[in-house]
Amino acid sequence: MYDVIPKPKSIVSLLVMLVAIVAVACGSSATATPRPTEPSSAPVPTAVGSAATPTPAPAQPSGGQAKVDRLVMGLISPTRDYFRTWVLGSADQLIKQDPMQEWLFEIDPLTQSFGPWLAESFELAPDSLSWNLKLAKGAVWHNKNGTDFGEFNAADLVHNWNIWCNPDYPNRETDASSGYKVGMCQVESVDVINDNEVIMNCSVPCPDLLFYYSQATDIVQFSKRQWDAEGEEAYETQVAGTGPYIFQEHKLGESILYSRAPGEHWKRGVVDWEELIMTWVLEEATRLAQFVAGETHLTEVNKDLTDQLVDRGFKLVKSTGPAQQVQINFTGLYFGTEDESRDKYVGTTGKLVEDLPFTNIKVRQAINKAIDREAIRQELYKGRVTAQYVHGYYDGLPGWDPTWADRFEEAYGYDVERAKELMVEAGYADGFSAKAFLFPFPGAPELVPLMETVQVYLQEIGIELTLEEADWAGVVIPKLRSRDFPGYMYAIPPSKKAVESQVGAFNGGYNVIHQYETDQMWDTWDKLRNTADLGERDVILRELGNIKFNNFENVPLYEVFIEVILDPEIVDDWIFPGWDGGDIGHTWNIIACKQVNPCR
Repeated sequence: MYDVIPKPKSIVSLLVMLVAIVAVACGSSATATPRPTEPSSAPVPTAVGSAATPTPAPAQPSGGQAKVDRLVMGLISPTRDYFRTWVLGSADQLIKQDPMQEWLFEIDPLTQSFGPWLAESFELAPDSLSWNLKLAKGAVWHNKNGTDFGEFNAADLVHNWNIWCNPDYPNRETDASSGYKVGMCQVESVDVINDNEVIMNCSVPCPDLLFYYSQATDIVQFSKRQWDAEGEEAYETQVAGTGPYIFQEHKLGESILYSRAPGEHWKRGVVDWEELIMTWVLEEATRLAQFVAGETHLTEVNKDLTDQLVDRGFKLVKSTGPAQQVQINFTGLYFGTEDESRDKYVGTTGKLVEDLPFTNIKVRQAINKAIDREAIRQELYKGRVTAQYVHGYYDGLPGWDPTWADRFEEAYGYDVERAKELMVEAGYADGFSAKAFLFPFPGAPELVPLMETVQVYLQEIGIELTLEEADWAGVVIPKLRSRDFPGYMYAIPPSKKAVESQVGAFNGGYNVIHQYETDQMWDTWDKLRNTADLGERDVILRELGNIKFNNFENVPLYEVFIEVILDPEIVDDWIFPGWDGGDIGHTWNIIACKQVNPCR
């Protein structure tokens, strides 16, 4: 029955054309903004850091002013439409915090390395069990009511650690949760030396602390004095921050408005925009229409539309490094056994459906070999992606195995006949039916057409995939968290993060995803987190990566840069690393076009 299916490359082209049938107008041709040279390695926590040589801010045009007072950002979704990051936490939501709040450590967009922020210097102890942090001075708390909450200091740091890691913290209404909490709370106590110096003590070796307290995760800094004076709810209605912008107004499901903080910011100087507003629109056609009409000044659309906009005079910028790994996950791979005494796979018992097709390794390999990655790369992503081999692993980060590239084609490469053979060997000669969640995602406008394309590929090997439109935050996340919905597939773009954190979150049971859970994975990860020597950690991480690779835990596809399209009449440039919690960030680096002609 499958002989009449068109060739997959033709299918991909057809789907892409259908998605991109939208006309755009105005302007002449432009080229993508040159970005800094891509580094040979990505952020690796360093033992000692200092604010002595900060990366300079991007050069701004000489003279002139921004042409508009308010910068309008046309974004896809806030993911979580509230500000208390510990409530069902997710790093994907942090674009909202980016203009107004700050973290202990920054990811430098030019060097792709962790560096100072509210912690202006930091040093790891020889036994890897504690960090000495010296805190910045002059980071003033601002809020829209003008209330004086002083400057950021050690009490604020301890307060935020307590919110996340103290189960009995007074006056906290909701317990903290996040896939990265297990790493944040490796810190078991904080010794305050003075207002601007602390020692963070860990229960296990914590060389990755810089990651867990960086802008890549959800432990952004809130004011202790505001909490004491106004209560937790003030963090939703009039949240204070030390960033270069101040929160002003939140329209649920629509927008968030910020205003420029008074004076010169302690780290960023004076930002270009008097106001910045983030607007949320899921529908791509609407975002496109708003942008072309000048109602927004930057936006995200799929690569076909991006190329059309560039050809007509708009400007493309992208993250300075890979920001996401696009992959397709399976639900139901809950092979691990629960052990509450070790905080191991809590809530897993009774969730494994042993006759689920996805639990069969040959089915998972067949699905991988049924998908033509190169066709999708060229047609849907316009060649602007690189290969992904194992979720959470990047060349240049610890645990990387250079043999994966050589082994990938035989194990995962496109081969429909071999995929059909694997289906027969797995006992599914007649195929089976399954379901897939279909949803848009911030920073990844291709996810919906990608899943639609995969649906067609799988028909060739007898898998009938029913696509269900669903809201990521409201529907999909609760279902994934419960482990009660086996038999689904879904495309997702996990953000680039420290490798250990990805394994703990996605394979150790500490994230909502529950991607691929086995006792071997958990025990090996547990060995990793109790190991201090960086060389030994590298070996263990590689072992974990090969478990994932050899068991076809998912469908790894691509490493992707975040792309944003700008109106060059209004915006000159935006340099951001892609490691920001919400993938896009460093909003203080959005530079106004201050010359008469467009800044192309």
